Amino acid sequence: MLKVVGASWVQTRITLFTLAGVTVMGLLTYYYGGVIPTSHDGNYAATVYWSRTTGYRLHFWGQNNEPAGVRKGVARAYYRPDMTADGWASMEVETLDSYPDTVQAHAAGLLEGSLSWQLIYYHWKNTIERTCEDREDFCEQARIILDQNTVNIREQAKTLDHIDPFWHQVNLFYEQLDGIEVGWRYAVDRSRKDFDIPHQDFLWMNMACDLRDLELMYNASLENNPHRPPLSMALLKLDPNDSSQFFLAHASSSFYSAMLRVQKRYHFGFHMTGRGGTGATVPGRVVAFTSYPGTIHSQDDFYQVTGAGTGTPLTVSGTAIKNLNPALWAQAEVTTQVFMGPRVMAANRVARNGSHWAQLVSTSYSGTGNKQWLVVQSAGPGVRLWVTEQVPGLT
Repeated sequence: MLKVVGASWVQTRITLFTLAGVTVMGLLTYYYGGVIPTSHDGNYAATVYWSRTTGYRLHFWGQNNEPAGVRKGVARAYYRPDMTADGWASMEVETLDSYPDTVQAHAAGLLEGSLSWQLIYYHWKNTIERTCEDREDFCEQARIILDQNTVNIREQAKTLDHIDPFWHQVNLFYEQLDGIEVGWRYAVDRSRKDFDIPHQDFLWMNMACDLRDLELMYNASLENNPHRPPLSMALLKLDPNDSSQFFLAHASSSFYSAMLRVQKRYHFGFHMTGRGGTGATVPGRVVAFTSYPGTIHSQDDFYQVTGAGTGTPLTVSGTAIKNLNPALWAQAEVTTQVFMGPRVMAANRVARNGSHWAQLVSTSYSGTGNKQWLVVQSAGPGVRLWVTEQVPGLT
């Protein structure tokens, strides 16, 4: 490099080193960092880290991340809020089985609550905020029932968590729901928005199917014709050319206010019991389902359940059964038995096959969230089908 007239040798060396440094940084960026994206892909990623000394730590990676490249921690999530393409947002959450199950569940909730905080708020505004207008008496009774049920079921789930697989999963359901609320409030604080959702309404969003039956029980339904049959259906057809294949069509209905929808895929490393996160993992490690913001089960209901070599793939669809016999409501146990959401998710994860699923979903049945369930098992030769129907006092 020629020496610039009037410049000292020190200045010349500084200039040389500066140019060399910029060149090296440019080459490193080109070869290792790629081209800086000029647009965003609309997909958001985040990771939760955890240790016994520091607790939970959330890290948001922003957009333009490949799902497989998102750092794992105890849990990682990949979220797309845009619904303009096909009407659905999407959420994928994965946890690692090397962490305690309660930590996995809470971390999964933190990710979902913090990433989808806006959709959760909009869904709450559309469906829950004003649902008690002109029927305050019913809502007061419903909130009392919801509170009593939550206290009783959580206490029983924690008592049996270390010895009973079903109750262990019920306990994890509520732990994940706690994480949803904590994550949501954290994201709202970060955004500096003046938003709030009452604590109990996170439960309300997740127990909507049971609350609809409570509306019928207390003659407080918002439907114009409460005696109209439910508008949901499922059609199953075997492939005439391949006995191991089937077609399943499922449809459900609701008010226009419930049109914010999310396709979810949970890949959790839960274990069969809560004995320190040791032992076998559940057969149903991966549960894909249609759902709503802030809701950790389907409510439609449609699930595809797969495992990691230990379980049989299951396809589960539910259609509503409307109880039109008021005398049956006396057999509903709405404060001491498990509501539909935790019951079904426990069955999805613990069931070894369709028959076992039917037994599990009948455990601690509350008499609300009444459905006809189709459970299709396609592993092995042919297709096997189980049908389970529930009304208060009878499965």
